[in-house]
Amino acid sequence: MIRKCLSFLTLALLFLLFTHEETEASNQKISLTLPNGATYYGEVKNNKPHGKGTMRWGPSKIYSGDWYNGQRSGTGKYISDRLPEDMRIVYEGEWKYDRPDGTGICRESSPDLAFHKISKGLFKDHDLISGHTVTQSIVGIWFDYRNGSTFLEFSVSNLEQANELMHSKLARGHIQLLNYYKREKSALDYNGFEYSRGMEGYGGSISEGVYRTGDYEVMELYTGVNQRFEDVEYYRVENYKNGKLVSAKDMPENGRFAGIVQGKINNHKHVLQPYLGEFSKLLKDFENDPEPLNCNNSSTSICEAFPIVF
Repeated sequence: MIRKCLSFLTLALLFLLFTHEETEASNQKISLTLPNGATYYGEVKNNKPHGKGTMRWGPSKIYSGDWYNGQRSGTGKYISDRLPEDMRIVYEGEWKYDRPDGTGICRESSPDLAFHKISKGLFKDHDLISGHTVTQSIVGIWFDYRNGSTFLEFSVSNLEQANELMHSKLARGHIQLLNYYKREKSALDYNGFEYSRGMEGYGGSISEGVYRTGDYEVMELYTGVNQRFEDVEYYRVENYKNGKLVSAKDMPENGRFAGIVQGKINNHKHVLQPYLGEFSKLLKDFENDPEPLNCNNSSTSICEAFPIVF
């Protein structure tokens, strides 16, 4: 009996020792050069990135974080200077099957195009499926929120107007565009509206009713009324039913339509209230982080903060 116990203990110790040695081996940090020319430094298993490590694809792309069986999986940070388009992408968050998948934050910017975008929330196969986005371009600042049942989009002309809205000064009427759609989770259709102000009091449009998602995920009026500015003399009123235009009528403009649009925006700005807190946080990041830090001025460089120390 004693001999059997000793034999069992010996086998157990050998198993633990073997397991420990294999774990240690998988945790060793080594350098690899992959067939596609990428270089890797970090933990490896079966000659593949596995654990924590950093990979570089030439001078303009880098990822540092978790790996599983040769793929980015877990949490990590990715930076890409997509030359020659001069568009920088920085994503930090969760990954799965080599793609951004889970909670994260993505920054996109191009100094030459005066474009900067921050998205924060839940990503699926690289795309934001639920969360908040702030985008600045030469034409203004755009905000949007989306999840499975709600989509909100609005825009203003500049940062001053954006900050006024973030501090709940909703009555000042600086919103240029306000779109809002909501549905029951099991429903196909959305109920909502689209309001857009024209430049200098001219133009603009009003749409209200039931919407469906069309090509390129664009909301299209399915049943309801669309009104749009045509010229200085009249605006057009169109009625849609089941996706078809059933009637249209031109109405005298008389300088009234811009005021009608503004009134609609003012009466519906309350839908912004639940989302302003998160938009305000992104806007602060937006203002404080116009360019990634710790980078040199070379057009082919990546931030020198990499690789992440682990």
